[in-house]
Amino acid sequence: MDLRKQIEVAQSQSFSKMTGVYLCPELEMPAVRPGADDHSQHPSRRNNSLVYKSGHVDSVKPKG
Repeated sequence: MDLRKQIEVAQSQSFSKMTGVYLCPELEMPAVRPGADDHSQHPSRRNNSLVYKSGHVDSVKPKG
Protein backbone atom coordinates (compact mmCIF):
# COMPACT_ATOMS: atom_id res chain seq x y z
CA MET A 1 0.00 0.00 0.00
CA ASP A 2 1.40 3.37 -0.91
CA LEU A 3 1.65 6.31 1.49
CA ARG A 4 -1.36 8.18 0.10
CA LYS A 5 -3.61 5.17 0.55
CA GLN A 6 -2.37 4.69 4.13
CA ILE A 7 -3.08 8.36 4.94
CA GLU A 8 -6.56 8.07 3.44
CA VAL A 9 -7.32 4.98 5.53
CA ALA A 10 -5.96 6.61 8.69
CA GLN A 11 -8.02 9.77 8.18
CA SER A 12 -11.20 7.80 7.53
CA GLN A 13 -11.02 6.12 10.95
CA SER A 14 -12.82 7.96 13.70
CA PHE A 15 -12.63 7.33 17.39
CA SER A 16 -15.59 8.36 19.48
CA LYS A 17 -15.00 9.06 23.14
CA MET A 18 -17.13 7.40 25.74
CA THR A 19 -19.95 9.50 27.09
CA GLY A 20 -21.21 9.74 30.64
CA VAL A 21 -19.54 9.80 34.03
CA TYR A 22 -17.99 6.82 35.81
CA LEU A 23 -17.88 7.31 39.58
CA CYS A 24 -15.71 4.27 40.47
CA PRO A 25 -17.99 2.62 43.04
CA GLU A 26 -15.32 0.00 43.77
CA LEU A 27 -13.06 2.75 45.14
CA GLU A 28 -15.54 4.29 47.59
CA MET A 29 -14.60 2.02 50.50
CA PRO A 30 -10.95 1.67 51.48
CA ALA A 31 -9.46 -1.81 51.52
CA VAL A 32 -8.63 -2.42 55.18
CA ARG A 33 -7.34 -5.68 56.61
CA PRO A 34 -8.98 -6.92 59.80
CA GLY A 35 -6.65 -6.04 62.67
CA ALA A 36 -4.69 -3.47 60.67
CA ASP A 37 -5.18 -0.78 63.34
CA ASP A 38 -4.47 -2.98 66.36
CA HIS A 39 -1.15 -1.18 66.81
CA SER A 40 -2.98 1.87 68.17
CA GLN A 41 -3.91 -0.08 71.32
CA HIS A 42 -0.26 -0.47 72.32
CA PRO A 43 2.18 2.17 73.59
CA SER A 44 5.33 3.29 71.81
CA ARG A 45 8.65 2.53 73.47
CA ARG A 46 10.98 5.51 73.75
CA ASN A 47 14.21 4.69 75.56
CA ASN A 48 13.10 3.45 79.01
CA SER A 49 9.51 4.68 78.82
CA LEU A 50 6.23 3.57 77.30
CA VAL A 51 4.26 6.42 75.72
CA TYR A 52 0.52 5.88 75.23
CA LYS A 53 -1.68 7.66 72.68
CA SER A 54 -3.45 9.47 75.53
CA GLY A 55 -0.15 11.06 76.56
CA HIS A 56 0.35 8.87 79.63
CA VAL A 57 3.98 7.81 80.15
CA ASP A 58 5.13 4.74 82.13
CA SER A 59 8.77 4.19 82.94
CA VAL A 60 10.31 0.78 82.25
CA LYS A 61 13.11 -0.46 84.46
CA PRO A 62 15.81 -2.27 82.48
CA LYS A 63 16.48 -5.87 83.48
CA GLY A 64 19.72 -6.51 85.19
